[in-house]
This record gives sequence, structure tokens and C-alpha cells, in this order.
Amino acid sequence: MQRAEAAGTLSSGRGAALIKLMLFGAVLSSIALLGTWGSTQWAPKWVAEKLAPNTERAKEWTLVWLSAGACVGTMLAALSAGRFGRRITYAVLCVASIAGTLLLYQANHEYSGFLLFCTFIAGTVTASFYGFFPLYLPELLPTAIRATGQGFAYNFGRIIAAVGGLQTANLMKVFGGSFPMAASCMAGIYVVGIFIVWFGPETKGQPLPE
Repeated sequence: MQRAEAAGTLSSGRGAALIKLMLFGAVLSSIALLGTWGSTQWAPKWVAEKLAPNTERAKEWTLVWLSAGACVGTMLAALSAGRFGRRITYAVLCVASIAGTLLLYQANHEYSGFLLFCTFIAGTVTASFYGFFPLYLPELLPTAIRATGQGFAYNFGRIIAAVGGLQTANLMKVFGGSFPMAASCMAGIYVVGIFIVWFGPETKGQPLPE
């Protein structure tokens, strides 16, 4: 940031405000990544070890449907943010992610076609953020630090998610080894996202900051 100011590509006195925006982006990323890594990404392992240990390719098909949902969700999220606005889209995605995670883990007790359908839904909503962030994060910051700021926000979120995701095992101990309860509890992080996104700027229809 100091180099950008020295080069004249960034006006001085904006450092504190820009750092706040970078941290805001990092919080949004942390919530989405922690929710995904701490809940839905464990679904194939849960199916293979608990629901269908003797069913051939149950784990593989769970992963296929989870990934298919992710492909759909990333596209829908970007289109929705472009049409309805960034903040409302993020908030709705958080609500949908809670619902999708609970549907997957609380409504399924055996390996079935319905479970795979729920896996697709959960994959769609929880991975949708990865189509949202490439749209919203660059719009928060000026050109001179856009790449650096976007990279910081997203990758800081990955670090937090990596550490937090490890706590799923501890939650399983709390719930007597129940992975569905642990994953459902981890989905509670999305509640924070529903509210915190409103503290950031709405960038829909606005020119990129310079």
C-alpha cells in the first residue's frame, strides 16, 4: 500500500479504510470456507463410514453429486449477485447453506437416492460462495491494491477455515461421536454471515474504485 502511494497510484490517507475493507472481505471468506470445510466436505467420509460402509462406490457417488451441486451453485451465485445485489445475495446464501446442511445431515439416516439429492442441494448452496467472491471482493478495493487485497481476503479465510475445520472432530466428541450433529453445529457459522455482510458496501451498479 505504501508503494502504491509512493508511486502515485493510490491517494494517501486511505490506508485505514482500505485495511478495514480487506478485513471485512477476510471475515466473509472465513465464514463461507469454514462452513463448507467443517460440514459438507465431510459428507463423502460420513456416507462411506457410517451410512453405507458395504455399498460399492457410495463415497464416490456422494462426491460426484456434491461436486455437481458446487458447479451449479457457483454460477447461480454470480448471476444472483449481479441481479439482486451483493449483500442480499450473500445473506440469502448463508440462510440457504444452513437449510441445505441441516437437510443433508438431519433428514438422512441411510444411503439412498434422496441422500444424493440432498447432497446435491447442500453442495449447490454451500459452494455457491466461490462464485460470489470473485465478483464481490475485487469491487471492494481500488485498482492499485485490488489483486493483493483480494488475495489476502480469500486466503486469510482459507487459513481460518483450515484451523476451524479441525474442530469438527472435537464437536463429534461433544455429541457422542455423532457427525451429523457436529456438522449441523458447524453450519451455525453462517448465522454470523447473515448479519455481518450488511456492514460492508453494496457495490452493485457502482464503478470500480480507483
